[in-house]
Amino acid sequence: MLRFFRKNDPYLLLFIAAFLLITRVILLVMGMDEGDILNNSYLLGAALNENPGTVISNSISAGPLYVFFYGLLTFLFNSSVLVSVVVSTILVFIQALIFNSTLQRNAAFEENTYLPGILYALIMSSHQEFLNLSPALMANTFLLLATDKILVHLKFRGSEENILTTGFLLGLAALCYAPYFILLIFAIVIYVIYSGTLVRRYFLMAYGFVFSFLIFWIYYLYFGQGGVFLGDYFSDLFQINEVEGGVVNKMLLIFGLPLFLSVLSGAQSFQGAGLTNHQILIQRMMLWMLIFVLVILRLDNQMTLLTAQTMAIPLTFFSTQFLLSRGKRWVGEVVFLLLAISAITFLFMP
Repeated sequence: MLRFFRKNDPYLLLFIAAFLLITRVILLVMGMDEGDILNNSYLLGAALNENPGTVISNSISAGPLYVFFYGLLTFLFNSSVLVSVVVSTILVFIQALIFNSTLQRNAAFEENTYLPGILYALIMSSHQEFLNLSPALMANTFLLLATDKILVHLKFRGSEENILTTGFLLGLAALCYAPYFILLIFAIVIYVIYSGTLVRRYFLMAYGFVFSFLIFWIYYLYFGQGGVFLGDYFSDLFQINEVEGGVVNKMLLIFGLPLFLSVLSGAQSFQGAGLTNHQILIQRMMLWMLIFVLVILRLDNQMTLLTAQTMAIPLTFFSTQFLLSRGKRWVGEVVFLLLAISAITFLFMP
């Protein structure tokens, strides 16, 4: 089965799309629980439509861009499980495509493969709660686009336009999911350690980041809510949440195998033996991303299983690296089969 996805065949994207579609259709027919995220998102969207100039506080760490987007969905379709699932499915497919294309374009592994795409789809389909649209899921789209820009800069010392766009995309991610605000620090750390970027370009990236916030600040300023917007966004941003044992246990159960593979892969290839310089940079960037993501888990207003969606990108990378670097291919086949079976099992568990 792993051998099938190791091929560099664009038609494998159809398989990924079919997997996402079939699993969601089956669950919708069987009857999905609406879930807290759907209800909370609907309340945010409805509140925005009722009072479009009012800053709306929330407990799901949703930024204003997510609130505006869900307000549009609520205005067009009211509260609908189907719409939430359809939008999230489209986003997961787009994200899998972006991530896979980024890794291929940067020759992140010894072979071009569509394995990262299917692994990302599996990880993002490993629980029914992940099938609904959420702030972290929406933010991952912009984070993946920013990741592509960062890798371009690391490889080619990209243009100032690239730096500006990176900051803007990270800003949009933070406007979807508030804890992603600290990913600006992540990008700065990567540039400082691995690129030797000119000082003025850091200010340029920061300007791109701030500019995305400026758009919403001007909007709320028009309604006399500019200060309220900033105060509401930053008030809970750096508060550590309470850890619930049940949530952590569920995260470890669902993500335990990818996390274990990531630790093994990172430890085995840390010295970079057999890797190109750019592959080493990609690996270390993903390690930094994983570290920042673990911090983000504690910054969410309320740690839930959905918070773990932030780990999908680095876990996919390191799991792919582990599978492709096995000298005995049967080991990779068995591990991939375990990943697929466990993800599908957890997805259909009540």
